[in-house]
This record gives sequence, C-alpha cells and structure tokens, in this order.
Amino acid sequence: MHDVVHVLARSEADDVTVLDGRNGKPSEKKDCKYALVTNFDVTPMRLSNILAENVMALHLLDCSKVELVESSFSFAKGLRVLNIREPSMKKLPGSICQLTQLTYLNLSGCCGLTKLPESFGNLTSMLYINLSGCSGIKSLPKSFGNLTNAVHVNLSGCHGLDDLPQSFCKLRNLEYLDLSFCPCLRELTTALSGLTNLQHLNLSNPCYYSVEHKDHLEQLKDVWIKLTKLQYLNLSMFMNPISCYLPEGESVNCIQSINVLSSLEHLDLSHNIFIVDLPECLGDLSKLHTLHLSGCIRLKRIDKKITEMKCLKNIVLRKCPSLESYTFVVHSDDDGAYDSNIVHLKDVSCRELEISCLEKVTSVKEAKSIRLDQKRKLEKLTLGWTWGFHESFVDDEALLAELVPPQNLLGFELKSYRGTYLPAWLTSISCHLPNLVWVSMEDIPNCSALPPLFLLPNLQQVALRKIARITKVDAGELSGGNSVVLHRYLRFILDDLENLQEFNTIYRSGSEEFMLPIIHELEIQNCPKVKIGTFLSAAQRLQISACDGVMYSLPIRAEQGGHPTAVEASSSSSTSTNSARVTQLVVKDCKVPLGDWSLLHHLPGLRRLEIWNCSDLSGSLENFQVTSSLQALHFYQCNDVTTLPECLGDFTSLRQLAFNGCENIKSLPQSINKLSNLMNLRIWECPELKDWCESEENRRKLANNIQPIYEKF
Repeated sequence: MHDVVHVLARSEADDVTVLDGRNGKPSEKKDCKYALVTNFDVTPMRLSNILAENVMALHLLDCSKVELVESSFSFAKGLRVLNIREPSMKKLPGSICQLTQLTYLNLSGCCGLTKLPESFGNLTSMLYINLSGCSGIKSLPKSFGNLTNAVHVNLSGCHGLDDLPQSFCKLRNLEYLDLSFCPCLRELTTALSGLTNLQHLNLSNPCYYSVEHKDHLEQLKDVWIKLTKLQYLNLSMFMNPISCYLPEGESVNCIQSINVLSSLEHLDLSHNIFIVDLPECLGDLSKLHTLHLSGCIRLKRIDKKITEMKCLKNIVLRKCPSLESYTFVVHSDDDGAYDSNIVHLKDVSCRELEISCLEKVTSVKEAKSIRLDQKRKLEKLTLGWTWGFHESFVDDEALLAELVPPQNLLGFELKSYRGTYLPAWLTSISCHLPNLVWVSMEDIPNCSALPPLFLLPNLQQVALRKIARITKVDAGELSGGNSVVLHRYLRFILDDLENLQEFNTIYRSGSEEFMLPIIHELEIQNCPKVKIGTFLSAAQRLQISACDGVMYSLPIRAEQGGHPTAVEASSSSSTSTNSARVTQLVVKDCKVPLGDWSLLHHLPGLRRLEIWNCSDLSGSLENFQVTSSLQALHFYQCNDVTTLPECLGDFTSLRQLAFNGCENIKSLPQSINKLSNLMNLRIWECPELKDWCESEENRRKLANNIQPIYEKF
C-alpha cells in the first residue's frame, strides 16, 4: 500500500502533466508518468493517441462527452493509479481488466455506470477500490472475490446494489469497508464473516429496508466475534430497521453483542431513533475512545459503567432531547497541552448531569464554554473532583466560580472540592438557585464555611459528609443571620464529620435570639466528637449512628456550667416541649450499654424506638421518661445480644414489639407479661426466639394472649 500512496501523491503534486482539451489536441504523445486529462470532448476517445505507454497514474476529469472505447486502456500496461470521475460514463472499458499492475481505482461519482466487467477480478494487484456514489451499479461481478490483495473498498452510496457476491468473503486482507447509504444487503452476514482483518466498517444510513431485512441484520451478532481487529464501527441509523419492529427498550439487546469487539476504538450509534438505553456491557470495550450518540432522540440514560471508562475520551450527545441522566468524566492529556473534553458538554441537554474529574479541566475558558447556566432542562447537578487528587490545571475556586448552574436547578451536589472559599453563587445561594430542593456537600477538606442553606424556601434535604474543618453546625450561619422559617419538610444529614462537636439551633439576628424551627428528620452518623446539644429541640425523627458520645453525654450547656440565654430562659419549658417533639429515635451501631443512654432522659415524647446492631442492651431504664411514652420498639440485627433486659417490661405503653434478624436472642424476659397494652409482636429470622414463643408454656406468659406474627416486615 505504501507504493501506491507514493504514486498517488506524486500524481497529485507538481509532477503531474495536465492535458487540457481547451488548449487543443496535443501534437504528439506526452511522455509522462503522471497525467491529468481534462475538458476533452472527442468521441470516441483514444487515450493511446495522447499518452505514452509508460504512464503510471491517470486522472480523467470533466470529460463528460467522452466515450471510452473497449481498448482505451490496453496500451498502458504499467498503469497503477486510475481516477475517473465522470457521472455520464455508462460503461467501463473491458481493457481495464488488462491492467494487472493497477493498485488504485477511483470511480466515485460515476452514477451512470451500471456494471463492472465480469473479468474485474483479474485485477489481482488491486489494493484500493472506490465505487462510492456509483448508484447505478446493480451487482458486483462474481470474480470480485478474486481481489484478495484489496485492503480498501468503498461502496458508499451504491443505492442500486441489492447484494454482495458470495465470493466477497474471500477478501481476507480487507481492512476498510464502507457500505454506508446502501440497501440492507441480504447476504451481508455471509460477506462479512470472512473479513477477519477488517479494521474499519461503515454500515451507516441504510437507504431502504423492509421487514425481511430484520432477520438478516440480527444475524450480525454471530459475525462480530470474528472481527477481532475491528477498530472503527459506524452503525448510524443502522439499528432502525431492526428496532422499529421491536417493543420499546428491546433494541438494547441488539447492541449487546458488540461488546465482543475487543479492539474497537470508535463506535457510532448516532440517529438510531429507537434506542432508549445502552447495555452496561459496552463498558467492557477497553479500547473504546469515541462513542457517537447524536440524534438518538429516545435515549434516556447511559450506564455509569460506560461513562466511567478510563479509555473513553469523547461521547457526542447532540440532539438527544430525551436524555434524563448523564455522568460525564473529564479527560485531558497529562501535561494539559490540549483542551479537555469538557467542551463537548456544550451541546448536552439532560435532566440529571454529573461532571467528575474536574481537575482535568485545562482552563477556565473551557468551563465557561459549556454555558452551564443556560441548560434550562437541568434539574440535578453533581460537580466533583477526584478524591485524593492533589494537582489541577485550574485552581478549584476559579473553576467552581465559572460553573454556575441554571436558576431552575432542583438538586445540587458538590464533591471533593479543595478550595478554601466558596464562590459568590454559593454564598448567595438563595439568589442564584432559589428553587433548590436538596443539597449535598461531600469530601471537602479545606473549606469551613457553609452556604446559607436555610434561606432556600423549598429546601427539603441537606447532606453534609466528610467536611473535615467543620466543628460546629450553626443555624445562624445556615440562615445567613436572618430570621427564617422552614415551612417544608426537611431532612438533615450529618455524616462522617470527624471534628463536629455541636449542632447549634439557637442563633442571634441583631439584638434578638431565635430558635431554628423543627426539622422533621435529623441523621447524625460517624461523628465521634458530637455531644448532646440544642439539636434535641430541632428534630421530629432523630437517627444516631456510630456516635456513642451522643448517647451518654450531658447537654453541652450543663456540661460547661453555662447559664441559659434569654431564649432558653423564657422557654425553659419550650426546650422540654420541643424535645417532646422527638417522637422517633433510631440508634445504630452503638456500643454504649442501654442503661447508660442518657439521651433518653431528654426525649419525654418518644413514641417509636428502633435499635440496629447494638451490642449491649444491659442496664436499667428506671426513671427514664420514655418508659411511659414509648409505643413501638423494634430490634434489628442485634446479633451480639443473647438476652433481653428485664426493664423491657417497664415500657408499659408499648403496643408494638418487633425483632428482625436477631439470630442469637433466645427468649423474651419474664417481665414481658407486664406489657398489658401490647397488641402486635412480630418476629422475623430469629429462629431461637421463634421456637421459644411457639412453646405452649411461654405463650401463656404473653399478655392479652397475643399471637406472634412470623412474617417479614
């Protein structure tokens, strides 16, 4: 192939001799190796009259009136490159098949041509064949399979081509095949099965198809496994003949078989209008760097396994109006010499967008170019850097300042941001993102300030996770120092805040002090330093996980010997009243003995208590106010517990008692008969306890002759 490329290059450069018919017929033959013949209208035309036999490359252009005779090429035995672009040419001279050294033939655009000579297969030196746009050709000669040295065949736009000859599968050296804008060929599977060296295959835009083509195309899944060297596959619009006869969503099955193409680098699935989802197995294509999905108007989502592929550098998603969620991984060269791929987000429109690896962005200009604030369809946005990554091309603070979300955003998540300060659009979040419903901040090592989240009128959930420099969550900061009332349901999550010591719900605005209105759900987990504080007055449902200090510590002000503020003094009963609002308590992964849970002293209105994976249920609950208010008590996965405390009988108001997955609890305590109000006893996956309850003697110990229910709950 190298030699033919060299000859072609020379013939298109300065070495070419131009024979222009407008200058008249040459008086003698031109002795040249590279010739361009143009603007001749002599019919019939004998090339041997104007060219010497040593010509190696011939370009025949704009000779629309010329009719080549059968012997037109018989004189040029050494011709290696032939380029004819004449739409009016109806027949290819038979003498072309005598050019045994011909390696490059370009007949693109010869739409008047209806067939090739039957002896076309005699051109056994042929490497490159371009028949693109030869829409009049109905079939290829049977001898086409004899061109076993061919590495490049372009049949794009051959609309009249009904099928490929069976011999086509003999082209075992073929590396490039373009069948775009061709009919759905009946024997396509057979033709491709022998092309084991194929690297580039274009099957895009089939020009027409019918119901019977569906079965032929589905058989391709048996061919892919043979094309182990295929690097480029273009199936743009190709799946439509299959998918249009399938129920919505099943088209994904037709794509799954592609995952066997282990060498694939470029996959084009654009304009397949029935694709709703992409199979996860495409994420197994370890060399894929480009995935083209533009115009897939029904595409709703892309599996995260695909978007997180390290090899994948570019996903093109223009005109995908149904796209709901998209995880975008930023890629760039290690030295940042070229722009990152974040610029491809400019044309993406979806409801949920996650942008990760932001440290790979190479300039602020790139971030600005995606016009994030103009994506009006966007409802949920996640911006993230790689956790533990210490080097960026752009300062985190400068980059985040440019990634301003649209005002209509409903959910926002910030992950692994390493800046010390937050940008203006976050410190004034209620002005820029007034419609936010939930906010999450996670893995933020250097920033100690929080946005004034409680000024968001529609806020329903806040999650703060792994923010190392946070020592206090202060309602005054969260409200921007303003008097604020949360009118909607709010769930507040504090997770893995290793230095958090206090959650303060009392704050000052001017000369007045305010108390944060009640939070419906407050979850505190993996916060080892936090102690009982004024958060007790803030929650209706309180969940505490792996925070032993909360369970046995005294309230902060009592511990510090402090005096009550004006608010606290004027509402000493108010604190008690608000504490009574904590009606549900969930305790998980606690190692403190049950009898030492001093937190229960401060929850006089508790109605429901769930205990998960707690290892020590010993001790007395005497004088705990919850013993008279609790109505539901559930134990989950307390596998280290074998015996229940006798104080269980002190919960005289208990109506529901449940055990789930407590495999080692053997029996109920003797005091169980004190639970005169118990109406419901549920047991699931507690084999020994179930056996105990099924004993006639033990069943008589249950108050009200209650019958245990052994069903999952």
